[in-house]
Amino acid sequence: MLTIALPTGRVFSDAVEMITRAGLPCDGLASPGRKLVIEAGDFRYILAKPSDVPLYVSYGTADLAFAGGDVLLESAMPVVELLDTGSGRCSVVVAGPRSQAERFRGHASELMGLKVATKYPRIADGHFSARGVQVDIIHLHGSIELAPRLGLSDCILDIVQTGSTLRANSLEILEHVCDVSLRLVASRKSTAMRWKEIQSVMNKISSLVKEKRP
Repeated sequence: MLTIALPTGRVFSDAVEMITRAGLPCDGLASPGRKLVIEAGDFRYILAKPSDVPLYVSYGTADLAFAGGDVLLESAMPVVELLDTGSGRCSVVVAGPRSQAERFRGHASELMGLKVATKYPRIADGHFSARGVQVDIIHLHGSIELAPRLGLSDCILDIVQTGSTLRANSLEILEHVCDVSLRLVASRKSTAMRWKEIQSVMNKISSLVKEKRP
């Protein structure tokens, strides 16, 4: 039985759609209710918090998984990235009040001591360290957009899809960090021990991705 971890939340429906269109057994996935483990045919699906998905794969609990590029970057877990599905595309950005824009247009030294609120401290540290800037990273788990308004931070680093949440909180994009999307990944152990099964799933998902491309 091949085990696939799926992230709950924003990209869950994208992952389920790909599994369905790929023709994999998926009874019960469309409406899982409170179930966190669903078995269908020769597949077991684990429904996990997005940030936990790379851990399940890295430790071999799951053979395969769909995971957001942002989550993979932040976790830095050793997994094998098989395919960029192109679904769930969004960007990691630095955003803040318009009053901070001039600071970002100037020399990098003007960003020294910047207070950055984020759910992604590893990504934030890597981004600003690459610019040679030391910043104060404030690790929050929710309501990131409130931090500048409440004076907790100067700006935020977060994922953005449409930008509507930023605008609703009087924030604008100050700097683009990277683009992310939903990826198909595998555990190192499973790629060595169960490659034929993994390759079969990968090829089916890859065919769907190619159909979407112009």
